[in-house]
Amino acid sequence: MARMSIRAFDRILNQVIDELPDEFADVLERVPVIVERTPPPAVWDTMEAPEELLGLFMGPPIEEWELAEAPPETAVIYLFQDALEDTCTDRAELSRQIRITLLHELGHCLGFDEDGLDRIGLG
Repeated sequence: MARMSIRAFDRILNQVIDELPDEFADVLERVPVIVERTPPPAVWDTMEAPEELLGLFMGPPIEEWELAEAPPETAVIYLFQDALEDTCTDRAELSRQIRITLLHELGHCLGFDEDGLDRIGLG
């Protein structure tokens, strides 16, 4: 898929977010989703194939937040636009992959590890 502008990518992301169940939308009101072209350098140093990373949740899971109304400042979901675009052939497929990736990272925010996400079909 050809590269698109961040604005076009954000439009797709916002549509995906608007279509999520309310329970996930509530979490996203407290945890920012940041789109980056590629993972930050610190991630490159710790991963075998960081260019294939589609998303990343950073911060403590929700059950560790002291106040349910306010997540710690470190809680953030990253989506990596270049890798997401590389895995897709058209906008419809990109929209589906953004949804899958966002749900996966929300799962980490909610406390699921990779095995738990695999068990619920978000691995």
